[in-house]
Amino acid sequence: MAVLPEPDEPTWEVRQPKSGRSGMSRFDGRTRSILIVAAVVAIVVNAGVAWAYWRIAGSETSVRAGATVELALRARSDLNRPLRPGGTGNLTVTLTNDYDFPIRITTVRPALGAPVADDEHRDSGCRDPKVTMTRESFEVNWDVAKNTIGAFSIPDALTLAEGTPAACHGATFTVPIQVSGLSQGQ
Repeated sequence: MAVLPEPDEPTWEVRQPKSGRSGMSRFDGRTRSILIVAAVVAIVVNAGVAWAYWRIAGSETSVRAGATVELALRARSDLNRPLRPGGTGNLTVTLTNDYDFPIRITTVRPALGAPVADDEHRDSGCRDPKVTMTRESFEVNWDVAKNTIGAFSIPDALTLAEGTPAACHGATFTVPIQVSGLSQGQ
């Protein structure tokens, strides 16, 4: 029977902290410069992302002294009245007010971005629907109570262009919009 040698004990390095130096002292000047530049870039990029999100969300509801709040918006063509080429249809808008005060929406207008067909019609080839709003803006008077969801309709606000591919006929379209309004009861 062979006798196995006993395992060696691991050797551990023990480092003594350098007295009187800050935590950054372990980095040389070049490394500190790189870390500072990276932190500044991260701040600028995050600010840009926040600005882009605000622009995409597209709400401009005034609250006390010109401050703005964001609202969750969803706008789509009427589920019960599909758009037909050359015809008009209703725009259904759903707004989520997560704030502790009511909001009155006063204007609805198109936002940047393209309308998108529902999944079924998009999978069938409706990739670039020619859906537009019938006016540049719609004056509305919608009250959305605090911490609620409001659903509203604008009659004949959408149109589907003549010559739209058959794959788009009967689709439900999600439409990018922007709203303006005021806080109520503040």
